[in-house]
Amino acid sequence: MPMLRKPGALMSSRICLALPLAAALLAAPAQAQEKPEKLIPGEFTATVTLGSDYLYRGVSQTDENPTIQGSFDYSLMFNESIGMYAGVWASNLNFKDGDEATVEIDLYAGVKGEISGLSWQAGMIGYFYPGASSALNYDFYEFAGKLGYDLGFVALSGGLNYSPEFFGKSGDAWYIYGDAKVPIPGAPFELAVIGHLGHQWIEKNDRYGTPDYLEWQAGLTATIEGFTLSLVYADTDIDRADCAGGRKICGGRALLTVSRTF
Repeated sequence: MPMLRKPGALMSSRICLALPLAAALLAAPAQAQEKPEKLIPGEFTATVTLGSDYLYRGVSQTDENPTIQGSFDYSLMFNESIGMYAGVWASNLNFKDGDEATVEIDLYAGVKGEISGLSWQAGMIGYFYPGASSALNYDFYEFAGKLGYDLGFVALSGGLNYSPEFFGKSGDAWYIYGDAKVPIPGAPFELAVIGHLGHQWIEKNDRYGTPDYLEWQAGLTATIEGFTLSLVYADTDIDRADCAGGRKICGGRALLTVSRTF
């Protein structure tokens, strides 16, 4: 602010005192607007996804039909190294096995953080299928852990999930996976190559409907005007005869998804 010159004896001491006081009063509301206090600390986000299919670890959950999914997430960092997260996620379903659930709802929560560039998180996921008979024992939960590191030319992540009683009361289940994302230098729309590889072990394969299996994805992802688009090819090593009584839901397919986070 430029300094005011004193116009000789015409300016009274009362006016000189009033000017700084008025400036302070005017500045106070402006400062308050710059840094509004949050009623609830942390960050809330919502994501909506449209997809050509809903694959859960390589197996279609919508009988190869389109899906609409949504999530609501909360994140809070206690300091630069550790914080917490929680959320709810939902998707349509089509199991084609009689009077069963048409919606899946997942609840999840845990802790997360970063140490020397290495991101980590550990928590629990509950999977719920409203409308399904309790005798089917669809509902289950998992313990989940994940690590990630961005090397610049490639971002790597991987994790391990464990359920003491998996979907359909199929016993102990372990799932291990890894992901990679390679940005394409100079490409528009943050274009990147993505890859995924996972393996599912299930104690009671006959109850689950598949043997232990390997699943993978490879493709491209891009961000356009706030929307994330992904096109991948996904497949498993499950023979059709071993897939839920001979169904096609374990086979290879192209998967297109479009999502937006608010």
